[in-house]
Amino acid sequence: MSPSEGAPGLPGDLYTSNADIYAALALPYVETMGPALAEILGGEDRAPAGLPILDLGSGTGALLPRLAALGSHPLYAVEPHPAMRAGLMATVCATPGLAARATVLPGTLDDAAPLLPPRLGAIVALNMLGHLDEAAYERFWALAGECLVPGGVVVIALQGPLEPAAVPWTDFGESAVGGLRYSTAGTAEPDGESMRWTMRWTVRTASGDVVEERTASTAWTIITPERLRDSATRAGLEPGPDRDNLLLFSFTRP
Repeated sequence: MSPSEGAPGLPGDLYTSNADIYAALALPYVETMGPALAEILGGEDRAPAGLPILDLGSGTGALLPRLAALGSHPLYAVEPHPAMRAGLMATVCATPGLAARATVLPGTLDDAAPLLPPRLGAIVALNMLGHLDEAAYERFWALAGECLVPGGVVVIALQGPLEPAAVPWTDFGESAVGGLRYSTAGTAEPDGESMRWTMRWTVRTASGDVVEERTASTAWTIITPERLRDSATRAGLEPGPDRDNLLLFSFTRP
């Protein structure tokens, strides 16, 4: 297929364009982020035993098995995009033992909030805060302040760049599934305090022949670590372990 704004006959939004191959595209990220996430939530500042973990913007649920391995926590996975949520439900139902513990909730955090338990042991928000407008961002921190129990942890992954700057076409990694290879590349231009990203996903044979190429664009709000720390402080949370090389940050209710 020649480059296009998404798959044939579908809107060109970011996740409609790649949902059917997202699990393959995310493999390099999961291999890196999974151990770091488990180290933060399972280390000295571990999430309180037995209390629910909320995974916001869960995508296809690739990291849910890592969260499940932390202990007997009930899991709540919130994903607003229906195509991504189809992959999320498939992950939950195909992973042994996960269907009994993981609740999949549609819509935004506002939609899901009435269905969440009143007390949470951890909130995980990886590469999703940039999708939120200002009001939704503040409601995220209000939820953290209200629902996290003492010792509860928020883990957040940011997406660079952390200040407005042009990003030339950059290769974001490749993975193989069977005889095909799946790669992601992107470029971006600043738009005030946001970035306008154009992403390209390419499917190739093992010999390098292009089978399919897709593109889509999206806006992304820049959030800095300093803003995260200020927001966490106002919510009554204290800084926890960070992984600066992954733009991964954590905050704990004392």
